[in-house]
Amino acid sequence: KLEILSLVDSNIEQLPEEMAQLTQLRLFDLSGCSKLKVIPPNLLSGLSRLEDLYMGNTSVKWEFEGLNVGRSNASLQELKLLSHLTTLEIQICDAMILPKGLFSKKLERYKIFIGDEWDWSGNYKNKRVLKLKLYTSNVDEVIMQLKGIEELYLDEVPGIKNVLYDLDIEGFLQLKHLHVQNNPFILFIVDSMAWVRYNAFLLLESLVLHNLIHLEKICLGQLRAESFYKLKIIKVRNCDKLKNIFSFSFVRGLPQLQTLNVINCKNMKEIFTVGRENDVDCHEVDKIEFSQLHSLTLKFLPQLTSFYSQVKTSAASQTRLKELSTHTLPREVILEDECDTLMPFFNEKVVFPNLETLELCAISTEKIWCNQLAAVYSQNLTRLIVHGCEKLKYLFPSSMIRNFVQLEHLEICYCSSLESIVGKESGEEATTTFVFPKVTFLKLWNLSELKTFYPGTHTSKWPMLKKLEVYGCDKVKIFTSRFLRFQEINEGQFDIPTQQALFLVEKVTSKLEELKLSGKDIAMICQSQFPKHIFRNLKNLEVVNDESENFRIGFLERFHNLEKLELRWSSYKEIFSNEEIVEHAEMLTQVKSLKLWELSDLMYIWKQDSKLDSITENLESLEVWWCENLINLVPSSASFKNLTTLELWYCQRLMNLVTSSTAKSLVCLTKLRIDGCRMLTEIISKEEDVAEDEIVFSKLKWVSLERLENLTSFCSGNYTLKFPSLEDLFVIECPKMKIFSHRVLSTPRLREVRQNWGLYKGCWEGDLNTTIQQLQKNELPLLLPIASSSSSLAAPTTGNQVPLNLSGNRKTQSFSLQPPLRTTSPTFSSGKPAADNNPSLSLSSCSTRTKQKAVLKLEIHGEKARQKAFSIVSKFTGVLSILFDPKDKKMIVIGDIDAVPVVRKLRKQLCATELVSIGPANEHDNEEGERNIEESKNNADETQKQV
Repeated sequence: KLEILSLVDSNIEQLPEEMAQLTQLRLFDLSGCSKLKVIPPNLLSGLSRLEDLYMGNTSVKWEFEGLNVGRSNASLQELKLLSHLTTLEIQICDAMILPKGLFSKKLERYKIFIGDEWDWSGNYKNKRVLKLKLYTSNVDEVIMQLKGIEELYLDEVPGIKNVLYDLDIEGFLQLKHLHVQNNPFILFIVDSMAWVRYNAFLLLESLVLHNLIHLEKICLGQLRAESFYKLKIIKVRNCDKLKNIFSFSFVRGLPQLQTLNVINCKNMKEIFTVGRENDVDCHEVDKIEFSQLHSLTLKFLPQLTSFYSQVKTSAASQTRLKELSTHTLPREVILEDECDTLMPFFNEKVVFPNLETLELCAISTEKIWCNQLAAVYSQNLTRLIVHGCEKLKYLFPSSMIRNFVQLEHLEICYCSSLESIVGKESGEEATTTFVFPKVTFLKLWNLSELKTFYPGTHTSKWPMLKKLEVYGCDKVKIFTSRFLRFQEINEGQFDIPTQQALFLVEKVTSKLEELKLSGKDIAMICQSQFPKHIFRNLKNLEVVNDESENFRIGFLERFHNLEKLELRWSSYKEIFSNEEIVEHAEMLTQVKSLKLWELSDLMYIWKQDSKLDSITENLESLEVWWCENLINLVPSSASFKNLTTLELWYCQRLMNLVTSSTAKSLVCLTKLRIDGCRMLTEIISKEEDVAEDEIVFSKLKWVSLERLENLTSFCSGNYTLKFPSLEDLFVIECPKMKIFSHRVLSTPRLREVRQNWGLYKGCWEGDLNTTIQQLQKNELPLLLPIASSSSSLAAPTTGNQVPLNLSGNRKTQSFSLQPPLRTTSPTFSSGKPAADNNPSLSLSSCSTRTKQKAVLKLEIHGEKARQKAFSIVSKFTGVLSILFDPKDKKMIVIGDIDAVPVVRKLRKQLCATELVSIGPANEHDNEEGERNIEESKNNADETQKQV
């Protein structure tokens, strides 16, 4: 008489036939039984009193034959016989086996996923959730079977042009969340012109629209005020025909809207339009207040010039509007004769009293705010990010600075025309003081025309600043001090206001903990007579693009509490010279983390006879990335008694990692990762005249050896290796590794060796050496197939294609050549090239294998940037052709090339690069190869969005 049975998260693979005797069962929970494949035929249908059935995240191989005899597994048809069923959670990956009339209106609670797109994990607050990916046009039949859908997700679903009219003529009155993606057919979400009711989506709280390439309007025609009234979240991405989000016939806005994200919509001209009658003067129109809006993100919208516009609704006005839009009307002009012609992106007609986060990226506007806006417009803003707005001359009007009292995070990057952070208004002559009382993070990157903070005599104060990043601002001096400034004025060197440095060092460093500067700025600080205690609280220092052959160790004497040092994109041949180590030994002992990134000329970090003890004794983390000429990591005498993390990526000339003496000192090491070091033959090298005894890695838990073409073993010497804590070991693409160690090997906690980053189970043959030998016999292909998570229209991925975004995505067996550099969308794709000296480059695709036919697709903005990229790429051996497509601003490189150094060189020279996907060129048809690459890029884009 059992009524409740739960097997949640068990490892059961097949249900026993005897379970058919549980005829009184009312609740059956199989959630998370991911290994469950077989349910005996007619077992489920025999549980006739079942009310609640939970089968989420299972892998049952449902049979298609219905209730026919001879089946070996359950059929979905059996569910139709459960007449008492009121709760159902089920995942049906193969939508083709879905029988008609499967679901009943008796279902009160359900979570139903149909199709191979959906990941079961997630936090679902509503009790009626439906996710559909169908290749047939019967989606409306499935929806009609279920009552009161609260969350609806649609992927592809052919034949649907109007979501509301085609799927639910009642208006989805219970729906709270709507997510529609990957559909080339949908024209409208609501077409009220073809619909008799006027109430729609009365309870809808979130609307997500992705990759609807032909979507023309979210709402065609007018709805009642109650429609969309409860909308809190709007997210729109890759809807290229969409020109605005909503067009209101009345001025009310969306009073409950909290989050608005619009990304990569090529024809988006304004976010909202508001209609008004002829006799209403535009200056008298009521404000649109988004009283609950907390987060606003607008990115990669090349046609966007204003947040909202007003249009007349009379016939005469419509005619005039049409005439204006077909001639040479500037995009900044609001289409009304009575109103100001040049408008800022935000003006006094739109109010965001509670906006906390504002992110603007690659939008076409010269001015963000109008002058003299009331404090209510920015009083709660805490996070402001502005990237790639190429027409901006300045960010803030000077009259508004006092309003940003809550601002904590400020980023301004890749704005090629920006000349100052704060603009000067007419009549301002006296010395001005700008105070940012709560800003803790400030980032100024690649502002090639930036000359000053404010074009007038001024002081800026940043009393809470903790992290400062300044890079690529070559026309402005970063720091000066009160003493130097006074001296310049007295000597007559300060006649021109724009010569004033960005910051008085005393006003920004009192709480500064992290600093990122270029080599030019480092040299300036070294030459300046700043007080030595001025950076007393600094803990993290990053130096980029330094052209010196040796790092200036003496520079570090200003940082008495430095713990982390990162050096990137520089010309160093050696980091620590012996002479400087002796002089600055005491200062170096405090460094706990050292990261070296893309130092292509670096041969040694320390030379053999360097006196290292002062540097290494407290070092806890050492990471070395893309240092292809590095010959030696550390001298044989180096000791790392506190090192916990050691990572090396793509150090091509390195032949071994450490000597046995150094290995014995790694008593605290917990993580070891070596990736892409082509010449590496072993991790631990043998030393002459050193006893071959025991090496114990007592705390090492995690080891990954990846893409090491010449690695033969972890250690070739006759050492006894012990790994008492090792639990995770990855050996990926190490084709010459036949054995792990030549002597006794102890790994008591290790239970498998993994060959990939996906869900495949690892291999274990009783001990590590035997397992490595077995893996070589059953070696997987160099690049594993990828389970595509995007549109079925995409080409199937092959062994040579892999999305470059590594994450915990449970569905996509993907791994990366390198960790993602950014998680943003592809680099600025504005309708017009950036300024010549503001390169913005995005690598869309490249080959992963050495010297094979490959296609690199580069998105580059700015003529000088394209010329520079051409010059760089043309010097590589094997390049067959370089093409430029003026329509979409893409440079296409085809050739038998080694892609890794190409990627590294472009990223170093043009900085803002993003590797999105990988794919080979088609050997017999370059055009077809390009099409495959583009489809591979789409796959990676979709994977990244889900992650």
